[in-house]
Amino acid sequence: MNKMRFGALLISADGEAGFYLSHRVVLTVPCSGVVRAVSFEQFGKCRVFARNGVAVSCFEAMMHAASARAEFKNSIGMVNFFLNLPENSSFGSLSEYMEQKHGAALEDFEIKKIQDDPDTTTNQQWRSEMEQFDVKKEFNSKYEEARARFGKRPNILVCGYTGSGKSSLVKAILGGVVPDSAIGDGAPKTMGYDCYENDLVKIWDSKGLELGETEEEFTAQTRSFVRARQEDPNVDNHIHLVWYTIQGPGARVTDCDKNLIRNIFNTRNVIVVVTKSDITRPNQKSALQQVIMESGVPADRIIFTCDEEGGSEGCKELMNLSYAMLPDAYKDAFMEAQRIDREAKIQAVRDKAGKAKGIIAAATTAAAGAAAIPIPLSDAAVIVPIQVTMIATLAGLYGLKEEAVKQSALPFVARLAGVFLATSLLKLIPGLGSAINATVAGTLTGAMGLYVKSNFEESAIARIEGRPAPDLGFDVELFKKFYAEYKKNKDEVK
Repeated sequence: MNKMRFGALLISADGEAGFYLSHRVVLTVPCSGVVRAVSFEQFGKCRVFARNGVAVSCFEAMMHAASARAEFKNSIGMVNFFLNLPENSSFGSLSEYMEQKHGAALEDFEIKKIQDDPDTTTNQQWRSEMEQFDVKKEFNSKYEEARARFGKRPNILVCGYTGSGKSSLVKAILGGVVPDSAIGDGAPKTMGYDCYENDLVKIWDSKGLELGETEEEFTAQTRSFVRARQEDPNVDNHIHLVWYTIQGPGARVTDCDKNLIRNIFNTRNVIVVVTKSDITRPNQKSALQQVIMESGVPADRIIFTCDEEGGSEGCKELMNLSYAMLPDAYKDAFMEAQRIDREAKIQAVRDKAGKAKGIIAAATTAAAGAAAIPIPLSDAAVIVPIQVTMIATLAGLYGLKEEAVKQSALPFVARLAGVFLATSLLKLIPGLGSAINATVAGTLTGAMGLYVKSNFEESAIARIEGRPAPDLGFDVELFKKFYAEYKKNKDEVK
């Protein structure tokens, strides 16, 4: 084995498993209890899962292990847990998993005792490997993973009779996702199930029940359409929410409406939208609401709306209710797509603070683990991959656009890596000394996380308000303030 990777899976001569965190530290469970960072002298001679002489990285699993507080019977149990393997999987099952998923097998590997001399062969090899670490490639990879996790695109089915205002409703809330050619009076504008989509949302617009078509035919077609999507093994292709439209002035809920709401859709995912509310009489609204409730839809999921020409009444309420009902993974993209309520968009950005703090906390713990055995200042770059992952994940959480990533985030992480590789940390933290311990590594990473989070949050809000985003420059003096504030708050909690 000639190339090591962060998060590589190690097996000691005694059959203990662990994650390679640095050239000094491995994460393992040395005895029944929580995950701990131990030295390689404690872990012992080991082998590593590798493919073609290159260690296979289980970086995400390692990050979760670093921030875990759960207890495990042994180190194999820890690895099984973070790789999502069955709880009682054996070492043989773990080897089979690594072979099938990564094409990896165990190869000999040895951590030589690290000398204090910065010019030892081991240290030189380590620094050479860090200098070859592709910051931009790693950032882009982790950013894409984060966007796939936080920015999932919801599928919304808009269903109802022809002329019930489906397309106009979608346009009022989601704007340009629906072309103008899809909206109009007279002949139906959707033939079959039209799909309108952009990067944030996908709308399925049913053609509606047309003249000459029986309700049975319309119901059968809708059942077939919904079933095909809900049986897809990929949940991202499911219908996540249904807007069922009923025209208000008609004051009539048909047996077909009731059957679709009760038996074809899951009523927990349905919002009944009574359209053309501006020309619907109060007694008609009351009658409609009563019948819809009898169909199994609670009053708080019945929204009376009108299109833009009618003043967009009820559209904000429909947007807020849809946001609340969508699964968590699809909320962010929907909120970004809606054009009804700018303040709600801004609040949604601010509400990401809790997730952001969790991301920062995990990285902080991992960095502290990497420096559980103090790192010489010249080797400080050991925590760069952890910080790159943290920054990329935050960028994905706050929905940085591709242009912002290229112009702001990528240059920032490149400079960050340069600072650590050039041992320029003394400019950031005067009096640091010659080594970084767990506390300093954790504080550095936590402060960096807050520094970046502040910028990404402000950038997201600036985009909503239509003003230029702040530059993510590496402001040394500003970072010192974040570092001092983070350290102060951490010390006060203790």
